[in-house]
Amino acid sequence: MEQRIKIVWVISLAAMLLIVLGQGYWLWNQCRYTNEKCMEEIHRQVMEAVAVNDSIRNSLPKPMFGGDNAPFFHYSDMAQEPDGWKYTRIIVGVVSADVPFSSLLQPGFADSLRAAGGTYLCDTIRLSVSASKDKDFNYLRAANDYRLQVNAPFTRQRFDSVLAVRLEGMPFTTELLSSATDTTYQWTETVALHGTTLAPVVEVVYPYNPLKRERVRVSVSITPHALLLRMGGQLVGSLLLIGLLAICLFLQVKTILKQRRIDELRRSFVNTMIHELKRPVQALKMCVAFFNDKAMRTDERMMDEVVSDSVSELDNLSAYLQKLRDMTRADDRQTQLSVSSFDLKPMVERLMHLQHIPEGKQVSFETRFTDSLLITADPVHIANIISNLIENAVKYSGPSVHILIDCALQNHLLTIRISDDGIGIPPSEQGKVFDKFYRAGNLPDRSLPGIGLGLSYVKLLVEAHRGRISLSSQVAMIILPIRPTL
Repeated sequence: MEQRIKIVWVISLAAMLLIVLGQGYWLWNQCRYTNEKCMEEIHRQVMEAVAVNDSIRNSLPKPMFGGDNAPFFHYSDMAQEPDGWKYTRIIVGVVSADVPFSSLLQPGFADSLRAAGGTYLCDTIRLSVSASKDKDFNYLRAANDYRLQVNAPFTRQRFDSVLAVRLEGMPFTTELLSSATDTTYQWTETVALHGTTLAPVVEVVYPYNPLKRERVRVSVSITPHALLLRMGGQLVGSLLLIGLLAICLFLQVKTILKQRRIDELRRSFVNTMIHELKRPVQALKMCVAFFNDKAMRTDERMMDEVVSDSVSELDNLSAYLQKLRDMTRADDRQTQLSVSSFDLKPMVERLMHLQHIPEGKQVSFETRFTDSLLITADPVHIANIISNLIENAVKYSGPSVHILIDCALQNHLLTIRISDDGIGIPPSEQGKVFDKFYRAGNLPDRSLPGIGLGLSYVKLLVEAHRGRISLSSQVAMIILPIRPTL
């Protein structure tokens, strides 16, 4: 049995650990997925801010590439390759409106510009770009970005103000990048995820003037708080699942321990019952043997002692069976009460007189009653409660014992306090005395009759009256709510 319990515990703990690890791995992947979703959303918001910023720049005055008589134009030298076109330069400038645009497309384009009246050549940008390799290259867009940068230069202050509105309070930083020595071009924006999984940083690099290799880098931090808010439902669900599994494991372990304790109690109960029933059965066997001897039956004094011993042992046997029957009935269904009004004082006095006092033991009683003890309760159960407590006070004491019975009725609460100067109960065992089949370990004589059902039966009857019972060292106190008598 012990080996099976250990195996169940190991398997349960291993299953719980695997489930927790599985949930952790799932949450980790969900966190990474959430970071990617945040990266996509931040990318979209940054590009929206770029579009708004460009529209603001386009609305500003155009000192160079603007006006009715100064249209913007662009042209690129290019050569056809087997798999596409290769661009070698872009020329951006302004020209008078009276110059035919078709003439600008002829060979010797730069000379035509210089020869044309009112023409101003702004810039000639030489590059080597293959359309077959640089799929994102768009010379029209690149030329427009260049024109916009000349007309309205890109500024961090204006872009940051637009970006702050789009990012809705998310922490970010911007940095302008420019590299004249770099021979490569960046035509479109790039987005990347840096940092840790729990504190990621989204980095967007946008080329606002790719022909001059001018870019802006936006770094947006995703705070753990924002990440937790996005994963709130998943985290709560996972925590609830783990909590539910932990509760199930706890209840399983608790049930196993309870079953183990019940098994120990059963073994202890069987051993105790064998020991307790063996004594009256053995005594009755001796009495029967005495009755079977015709010569000994003629001794009247001996006859009376044997009959008295037989009656006493039969009473003990009957008491054991009565308690077992009461506890079995109580386990099968709720204890039924037959409530009536009666005076408690005469009942206590009658129980004191009927209490069996073992031979050779001196027992003295002291009572304290309030003026009125007219209560409404089950008289049979109340009598059983007091009788069991008095019996324990007599049984678990020395050669002489003084028992105090204090009954008080105040504010419809009945308090019964029974104290004695017996052997007492260690503090470490006081919380167990109301358990079934439990007997204290400090008994001076282990041969004292008893199967550990008395106090558990008392507690059952007290709780049936919606009361409570407690014990403090040598004092047992019962508090019962009693309905007032009409």
